[in-house]
Amino acid sequence: MEKNLTASINSKPKDKVVHVLSIFPSQSETFIINFILETLKHNYSAQILADNVSGLGVSSQQDLLLKNGLHETVETFNPKVSENKFNRLLMAIWVLLKNIKFSLIFLRTLNFKKYGLKSKTLKMWFQAAAFLRHRDAIVFHAHFGINGKLLAEMKEIGAIRGRVVTSFYGYDTFSTEETKNHFTNYYLEAFKASSHIITSSNYLFDNLIDLNVPKEKVMVNSVGVDLEIFNYKNRSYDGIFNIITVGRLIKLKGQHLGIEIIKVLKERGYNVHYTIVGAGDEYEALLQKIKNLNLEDSITLSGGGTQNGIIELLQQNHLFLMTSITDSSGRAEGQGLVSAEAQATGIPVVGFNSGGIPETIKNGETGYIVDEGNVEAMANVVEVFIKDPKLIDIMGLEARSFVEEKFNNRIQSQNIIKLYQ
Repeated sequence: MEKNLTASINSKPKDKVVHVLSIFPSQSETFIINFILETLKHNYSAQILADNVSGLGVSSQQDLLLKNGLHETVETFNPKVSENKFNRLLMAIWVLLKNIKFSLIFLRTLNFKKYGLKSKTLKMWFQAAAFLRHRDAIVFHAHFGINGKLLAEMKEIGAIRGRVVTSFYGYDTFSTEETKNHFTNYYLEAFKASSHIITSSNYLFDNLIDLNVPKEKVMVNSVGVDLEIFNYKNRSYDGIFNIITVGRLIKLKGQHLGIEIIKVLKERGYNVHYTIVGAGDEYEALLQKIKNLNLEDSITLSGGGTQNGIIELLQQNHLFLMTSITDSSGRAEGQGLVSAEAQATGIPVVGFNSGGIPETIKNGETGYIVDEGNVEAMANVVEVFIKDPKLIDIMGLEARSFVEEKFNNRIQSQNIIKLYQ
């Protein structure tokens, strides 16, 4: 009898959550995979719908994807269809016949005035078919605002029935004076359709307020770190002070300023080595800057790498530079997850006072915040650690505790899971 009861409990059907992304897997959105994996521990099944489905090789978390089989069930909500209008029409009729009881939903996609080109090209018709396969889901979670807009449309035509939750992570909250009205209108339906809106920092919350987000729907919930993977490690100092920065090689990430900081420290006579981890459009420009400043022996551009490889590098270094700045368009770092990931391994962080970065560092306890773009100020702080290496372990221990309290992926994920319930 007890055995049968146990079997009954274990066979209880899981509530289905559909996660909607622009690309899966992605090199830089590892935090979404970590969150989805956490939901699997709470009696939810996860279906991933993505605009673009990429190969496993793109992800830095291949081992996790293989172990949990997330990549096996991912589907696209934008299937490839013929560019030939007649063939596309035949395919649309075939899709309709397969879903004839939902014919009214398909007809609603033909509102050319409201949905524009995606209606005229039948793109929305095929999107509706993709979402209709998952009408049994209790929640549709849009990752990034663009997918929140898509879910609002699917909700409006009746293709989905579950509640909509939308997470904004950074660039999708940004607007300028010239674009503010556009994005306010763009997200209007997404804000209405979402039962809850999640963002990861107070800085991003303020950005959403500028776009007229309903305050009562918003939860500020930091993106968390998997503390079982990002392990703490004591550092030893043997005379070479190792510094690291991790991030995409784009202007916003400010690695060019990190290079200038190393130049200042070398001119002051310090034996330092700087590792820049990441890939991106600025690679050649950064490489040239290193050569121009004769820093080839002191700086390594290591490329991207796997998550495990990055963790090893973090554990081998003494200090993390969070060099992100406001770029020429006015956009800044939304939260700076890598700052929390670094601190989880026991490495202090020195960062610029930009965007959401100050929310990830306890100034004077787990690292330091300096004025944005001030190379001399950041070099001065690095010099403090070089002169007093004991600070590495003192602040590193505090950094680990800080992340355990404020950026624990398990706790941060549970905050969102409660919204599902």
